[in-house]
Amino acid sequence: VDLTSAMDLGETHDWTNPALPDSASSGATSKPSSKSLHPDDDESLLEVMKGQQRDFLNKRLKFPLPLARFVTGNLLPDEILPDFRLLGQSIFPTKEVMRGVKFYVVTFALIYGIRNYVRESKMEIDEDLTVANFKEFYFLPCLCDTLVYFVLGRLYKRRGCDCFNLFLPMVLGACFMSWLSYIPALNTSFKASSIQNQWTTETWIYSCSLAAIVFGFVIALAVIAAKEGILFGRLVEFVAVSLMAIMPLASSPEFHPHHWFLAILIGVHINQRFWWSLMLQSFMWGVYINGIAVYGRDGLMGCDEVKYRAENLQCSFYDDDWRR
Repeated sequence: VDLTSAMDLGETHDWTNPALPDSASSGATSKPSSKSLHPDDDESLLEVMKGQQRDFLNKRLKFPLPLARFVTGNLLPDEILPDFRLLGQSIFPTKEVMRGVKFYVVTFALIYGIRNYVRESKMEIDEDLTVANFKEFYFLPCLCDTLVYFVLGRLYKRRGCDCFNLFLPMVLGACFMSWLSYIPALNTSFKASSIQNQWTTETWIYSCSLAAIVFGFVIALAVIAAKEGILFGRLVEFVAVSLMAIMPLASSPEFHPHHWFLAILIGVHINQRFWWSLMLQSFMWGVYINGIAVYGRDGLMGCDEVKYRAENLQCSFYDDDWRR
């Protein structure tokens, strides 16, 4: 199997019986165990994926080779720190840790940059949210969100996010949700009361169109997962995560699934190794960034959550007059 010519564009291979990546260039073939080249487990596939994406840009889209290398290359290599050991123990963080650090840095840099962009563009934004408010109330929850997305989304097994073909979709996703505010029919929410009282025919048309696009990607991911023998495992993950995230809240009329929440819930499952899956996963993280940057990490239970916390903590401002 010539792994460098397959382009990784949805063309699937029998991953239970491929040649090793380094054997493809030498002409020799070998038969590793199926586990060693499982799509979630084989670290060596990362460079193969990078080569396939570079070849696609160079040979099919006719990008000059230096430009193709720039687009698919990392600004800061994941393996930038040497594997230095002292008394048999590693001194520097592993490449997986470096990928996580880069993901954190890019995320919070984009939150700051997108907030400034939206404000300067006079688009809808929560003007009361300040940097001090963010650090005090939202920074730690956002750190946890980022860790969840990084782990459940299997980003520690992928290349770092500081490459053009992953960073650009992230920026696009971060801008896209604010651009939608220019469409009057979409200036509403997914809250149950809003759906019943505020959604217009145009809102339903846009929402159904978006749902159809999402459904198409879901089918594509399911087909690829089935061919690679991981479909049932991914379905179990999706159902388990969705139930844990939604079931405790769904019965409340105050439940408001903000788009930062939906971006995490959907994006962590778009985690296959194909270029379009990785780009879509980056796009969904950009949608999360937009929600945090523009509105802050508002709670999913709205005023009910605020009321409960005020009562439970016996806040000084929560007296009989305030209740009325």
